[in-house]
Amino acid sequence: MSEEKILTKEIFGVTITNSAGRKIPVRFIGEQHVQEDLGWIPSAADWLKEIRPKSWMGTRSKLQAPPGKENAKEPNRVF
Repeated sequence: MSEEKILTKEIFGVTITNSAGRKIPVRFIGEQHVQEDLGWIPSAADWLKEIRPKSWMGTRSKLQAPPGKENAKEPNRVF
């Protein structure tokens, strides 16, 4: 399940009730919205192939300070 579907369910729930009292799946509303905006529903592969990698996205052999904080004495630690 993709992140946007999980986030949508967390915010709105699995269904919403319209003014007529009918329960509508939130997933259907989201998919309809994307279909109307883009004309199709892209897969994760469709999105990922359009990402243009940046140098900071690659692996590093040692910890380094985040961009803009090169003069920091200690780099940010994850743990």
